[in-house]
Amino acid sequence: MLEWADTFCPRAPRLLKTDDDMFVNVPRLLRFVAARANATRTVWGRVVRKSLPKRSTKSKYYVPVEQFAGSVFPDFATGPAYLLTADCVRPLLAAAPAQPYLRLEDVFVTGVLAQRVGLARRHAGEFYNRKVAAHPCALQRGVAVHMVRWHEQFDFWRKLLDNRTKCGPS
Repeated sequence: MLEWADTFCPRAPRLLKTDDDMFVNVPRLLRFVAARANATRTVWGRVVRKSLPKRSTKSKYYVPVEQFAGSVFPDFATGPAYLLTADCVRPLLAAAPAQPYLRLEDVFVTGVLAQRVGLARRHAGEFYNRKVAAHPCALQRGVAVHMVRWHEQFDFWRKLLDNRTKCGPS
């Protein structure tokens, strides 16, 4: 992802990484970005702090000591969706070859590598990165919603753009 962005989008000011089961509220994302236009060397998303590596081979998130020897992961933005300033890309790319491979991409990129190169990780509650009720107000407040199946995407857009529901400030 980072190599592709560096090669094909070198002038893009931000890079949004999402999984394929994400609903992205593009108008809200653009407002989020505009409000942080002067930020540099920053990762935004649902930041997890003091997460412990799973050492059980039965866990989906199993991490052997050879991949990560520490007892606590660095703070990281969870993988369903996170946003990077463009000036993060090259430092992350440069740091990656010197680090042991870690199959948990979010922990590796936004945790291990980001810490190594001194990037800020900022928690942003608008990155739901979890399933939420498909209520217009929840959709209006969020930048990204996780676990939205392909056939639900149109319904989420319809609810998002329905101006009949009045929501509080977002």
